[in-house]
Amino acid sequence: MLKFLSRFRPKVRPEIVDAKLIYQKIMQQSRHSAFFGQKKFADNYDGRMEVLCLHLSVVLRNLRKFDENGQRLSQALYDVMVEDFDIALREEGLSDTGVARRIKPLAKMFFGRAKAYAGIFDMESGQEQALRLLFAKYIPTTHKDNLELNEDFTSKLAEYTVRFSEVLATKTLGEIASGLFDFPKNP
Repeated sequence: MLKFLSRFRPKVRPEIVDAKLIYQKIMQQSRHSAFFGQKKFADNYDGRMEVLCLHLSVVLRNLRKFDENGQRLSQALYDVMVEDFDIALREEGLSDTGVARRIKPLAKMFFGRAKAYAGIFDMESGQEQALRLLFAKYIPTTHKDNLELNEDFTSKLAEYTVRFSEVLATKTLGEIASGLFDFPKNP
């Protein structure tokens, strides 16, 4: 009987299981208080999205070196992120059409950020300086009333981001998929 019923349950792809593990780990790190505050990212929806996009972008960029399996895990990680956005928007009471309207700009923002971060990590030198300039662009947009920027924070965040990418660069696909990576000391 159970074998018969198992045909009706959707099978979970292994890369989705791994992606959920990675996403949870990134989500937990992205909520750390070190990223938020005056002259840092605002502790609001926009600020939390920026920090999440930063971490996901670094992981996705590092998965590129693993060819097909890295691409499958990258796609699964993106799918898990979109599913999380979908759930969060539905919890706000949005309908199917409302969710679809809100997911598109979120995905567009994410791809823009991911492309910008990947471009910086494809540079042979000057990554930290380029990151500081990018953070100077993104951080103030998360604050409605405080457009000042903490240059010490952007420098530490740039260093943190480069170190995080370096940590991931030493990991195998299996280690990343299993969440066996650590984050550098928070900025």
